[in-house]
Amino acid sequence: MNKKTKLLLYTVVSIILLLILYILFHELGHLIVMLSVGEVIDDFSILGAHVSGHGGEYTFASTLWLHANGAVLPLIISMVYLLFYKKDRQNTFYRIFSFFAVFVPIFSLFAWVFVPIVYIKGTAPPSDDVTKFLTSFSQIANPLFVSIAALVIIALCSIFFIKKGVFRNYICELKEANKK
Repeated sequence: MNKKTKLLLYTVVSIILLLILYILFHELGHLIVMLSVGEVIDDFSILGAHVSGHGGEYTFASTLWLHANGAVLPLIISMVYLLFYKKDRQNTFYRIFSFFAVFVPIFSLFAWVFVPIVYIKGTAPPSDDVTKFLTSFSQIANPLFVSIAALVIIALCSIFFIKKGVFRNYICELKEANKK
């Protein structure tokens, strides 16, 4: 198998695996909060990217946490993964997988940058986690604080991502695959 084909195969496998893992951790993030407030879980689906339940005693903070933890848990897991990343490891699949393992959760935070802006304009998607978060959060603060906080988190995680050598190793793999 040539280098380009191998890179493409590793990329596709990594993206599929990581989308499944991202959905799992996203829904687990919601599930953890639901269980912590005493909610009874009715349905948990990775394929349907859904968790539902009934009951539970939510406070203002737990309501915010419910909607935020879908993004927070995958991000925390990816940052822990990054702590253990071995930049000197020469395995192509490891490098490709690691790139997407960290990139996907960071990239998902851009919804937390842009949805508050459209929320202010009244055009935010009603079933989105960010919109649900902002419904409560906007009672105490300007939604743009969420955008600013998300940008800061994206910047800090991106710096960590770059300093750990994940981005550099990914670029090295792309260059290696394109050598003749």
